[in-house]
Amino acid sequence: MKTIFNTILFSVLISMASSSFARDNWDSSEQLDDGDVIVDLLLARPLGLVGSVAGLAIHGVGLLFSVPGENFSEVAEVMVEDPLHYTFNRPLGRFDD
Repeated sequence: MKTIFNTILFSVLISMASSSFARDNWDSSEQLDDGDVIVDLLLARPLGLVGSVAGLAIHGVGLLFSVPGENFSEVAEVMVEDPLHYTFNRPLGRFDD
């Protein structure tokens, strides 16, 4: 049961990281949709936090491979910095920033 739950959670987190929420030609003067803000606040931000913690844990395991391969900084950016930026630095309700 735990394996199934972890697999589903990992799949959801990977799908949240996709650009499926991005809008083309975003105009900063455009009004935010209330639904976007609510979904971001109640769903995307908490899942982003979970993804950040999972990325940190996976990055810890990946150190065994990234340090000898000399690509530590690239792996850290993808697994830790990008999810943290998505969760904490992105404007509320804007999924493409």
